[in-house]
Amino acid sequence: MTGVWLPDTVGDRRPQNLPGTWDQYPNWRLPIADPEGHPVTLEEITASPRLHALMEVLGPRKPRTAPPGERRP
Repeated sequence: MTGVWLPDTVGDRRPQNLPGTWDQYPNWRLPIADPEGHPVTLEEITASPRLHALMEVLGPRKPRTAPPGERRP
Protein backbone atom coordinates (compact mmCIF):
# COMPACT_ATOMS: atom_id res chain seq x y z
CA MET A 1 0.00 0.00 0.00
CA THR A 2 1.24 3.45 -0.87
CA GLY A 3 -0.14 6.67 0.49
CA VAL A 4 -0.08 9.93 -1.45
CA TRP A 5 -0.67 13.27 0.23
CA LEU A 6 -3.37 14.94 -1.88
CA PRO A 7 -1.78 18.44 -1.87
CA ASP A 8 1.38 16.89 -3.38
CA THR A 9 -0.61 15.80 -6.44
CA VAL A 10 -1.05 19.43 -7.55
CA GLY A 11 2.13 20.97 -6.13
CA ASP A 12 0.66 22.74 -3.09
CA ARG A 13 3.71 24.05 -1.21
CA ARG A 14 1.99 25.30 1.96
CA PRO A 15 2.30 23.23 5.12
CA GLN A 16 -1.02 21.55 5.85
CA ASN A 17 -0.48 21.04 9.55
CA LEU A 18 1.80 22.99 11.86
CA PRO A 19 2.02 21.28 15.25
CA GLY A 20 1.42 23.50 18.24
CA THR A 21 -0.76 26.05 16.44
CA TRP A 22 -4.49 26.40 16.71
CA ASP A 23 -5.30 30.08 16.26
CA GLN A 24 -2.15 31.32 14.48
CA TYR A 25 -2.46 29.14 11.35
CA PRO A 26 -5.57 27.67 9.67
CA ASN A 27 -4.08 24.12 9.55
CA TRP A 28 -6.83 21.72 8.43
CA ARG A 29 -9.03 24.47 6.97
CA LEU A 30 -6.74 25.18 4.01
CA PRO A 31 -8.19 24.41 0.58
CA ILE A 32 -5.87 22.47 -1.71
CA ALA A 33 -4.09 24.91 -3.99
CA ASP A 34 -1.72 24.91 -6.96
CA PRO A 35 1.95 25.97 -6.57
CA GLU A 36 0.93 29.65 -6.85
CA GLY A 37 -1.59 29.29 -4.02
CA HIS A 38 -4.79 29.37 -6.09
CA PRO A 39 -7.43 26.89 -4.83
CA VAL A 40 -8.12 23.98 -7.19
CA THR A 41 -11.31 22.03 -7.76
CA LEU A 42 -11.65 18.25 -7.68
CA GLU A 43 -11.91 18.27 -11.48
CA GLU A 44 -8.63 20.19 -11.72
CA ILE A 45 -6.95 17.72 -9.35
CA THR A 46 -8.05 14.71 -11.40
CA ALA A 47 -6.85 16.39 -14.62
CA SER A 48 -3.50 17.40 -13.11
CA PRO A 49 -0.49 16.33 -15.22
CA ARG A 50 1.51 16.18 -11.97
CA LEU A 51 -0.98 13.67 -10.51
CA HIS A 52 -0.84 11.49 -13.63
CA ALA A 53 2.98 11.52 -13.65
CA LEU A 54 3.04 10.58 -9.98
CA MET A 55 0.60 7.70 -10.53
CA GLU A 56 2.74 6.48 -13.44
CA VAL A 57 5.76 6.27 -11.13
CA LEU A 58 3.79 4.61 -8.34
CA GLY A 59 1.75 2.31 -10.60
CA PRO A 60 2.07 -1.47 -10.88
CA ARG A 61 5.40 -2.77 -12.08
CA LYS A 62 6.27 -5.81 -14.10
CA PRO A 63 7.27 -8.79 -11.97
CA ARG A 64 10.99 -9.43 -11.80
CA THR A 65 10.66 -13.20 -11.75
CA ALA A 66 8.78 -15.59 -13.99
CA PRO A 67 5.52 -16.95 -12.60
CA PRO A 68 5.48 -20.60 -11.45
CA GLY A 69 5.36 -23.00 -14.39
CA GLU A 70 7.21 -20.60 -16.69
CA ARG A 71 10.57 -20.88 -14.99
CA ARG A 72 13.41 -22.40 -16.91
CA PRO A 73 15.27 -25.34 -15.35
